[in-house]
Amino acid sequence: MEKSFYAFGTMNHMKIESNISEEVLNQMVEHAYDLDDLMSMFKPTSEISNINQNAGIKPVKVSKTVITVLDRALHFSKISEGAFDITIRPAVKLWGIGHKEEQIPTESELAKVKPLVDYRLLSIDKKTNQVFLKKKGQSIDLGGIAKGYAADIIQKKLLEAGVESGILNFGGTIITIGKKPNGSPWRVGIQNPLDKRGKSVGSIELNDAALVTSAVNERFFIKEGITYHHILDTQSLKPAQSGVLGVSAVGASGMELDALTTALFVMGMDRGINFVNSLGVEVLYLLNNGQMYATKGFTGEKLNFKANFENKKGNDIK
Repeated sequence: MEKSFYAFGTMNHMKIESNISEEVLNQMVEHAYDLDDLMSMFKPTSEISNINQNAGIKPVKVSKTVITVLDRALHFSKISEGAFDITIRPAVKLWGIGHKEEQIPTESELAKVKPLVDYRLLSIDKKTNQVFLKKKGQSIDLGGIAKGYAADIIQKKLLEAGVESGILNFGGTIITIGKKPNGSPWRVGIQNPLDKRGKSVGSIELNDAALVTSAVNERFFIKEGITYHHILDTQSLKPAQSGVLGVSAVGASGMELDALTTALFVMGMDRGINFVNSLGVEVLYLLNNGQMYATKGFTGEKLNFKANFENKKGNDIK
């Protein structure tokens, strides 16, 4: 049984091999919609929008769900030293990548919003469930973590409903449940960021695990022959120039891998590998020079790369 739906700014798909009713899948979709209603920065009635609208004015009381997601997002902002920063929204809005408003901001425009991008100005009070952005004009963007959280929650609810076999794809955040009905593992392809959708650099076998990729091909625009991708460096507020085309990570939580792959992309491979070694996840880097690098647990029989990955076109990627 399969179900597709649009939420969190992307298409999401569930494929369930266990014997459950369509009503259960519909309930999962409704729950995903409820989470999107809480956390979307595009919906004026969402709790995230309420926080953003009251930046520099007053704290806002929110649900425990939003507190949970913000707390984990803030955790990854801190341990990555801001490579992942949930207050990046003012800069994201300036670039408008993936929307009609896409443009290359001027240096003065970027300098104006620079003081607003600072996760340290976000205050979370778990006792009162209040959240406060301390500077007027600040705004939170959970685009790098919300769909991962939703996928984790839906996986948990499906397990509680008795599902023993299935795969979720929430906008590229992949979570597998058990094995396929024939006992074989789920095999998931890793997209080549320099090729058309569906062309992979290899595949990996997953059982009860999550796979998340952050890459230049997810959202971008091209101007005067230069590709501007959507993963912004939190220091320059420009598309990250870290020598990385894509980062894939395998672990237990879609939410945490969503945040982690964004941070690793911005950090670049040398700094990122030192960071990830302490976190217990396996990582694959696809680099701008055509090379690949994988942590030990990501290689061997689990991952069968094609041998022809390279930046053939010599694309100038920003």
